[in-house]
Amino acid sequence: MSEHDIQQEIIWLFVAEILVLEMPSQVCEWRVGRDGVTRIEAFTKSGMYADIPYLRVWRGQLAVAEYCQHNIVGVGFKELK
Repeated sequence: MSEHDIQQEIIWLFVAEILVLEMPSQVCEWRVGRDGVTRIEAFTKSGMYADIPYLRVWRGQLAVAEYCQHNIVGVGFKELK
């Protein structure tokens, strides 16, 4: 993603899933190293929503979840040493 200068690895992600009537129905927590999660990456999409940051959750080579910034509650970064 080129819109930000953060170079740290993302290690956790909290998401409020909106399922009914714009009310948060569930909060999901994704952490690298837990439940098979191998990485969380920031990216953008082309087209109409190109300026909205997204995060994608991976288990090995399988993408298991994808969220836009509107549903993200918090993001944790690996400390640089």
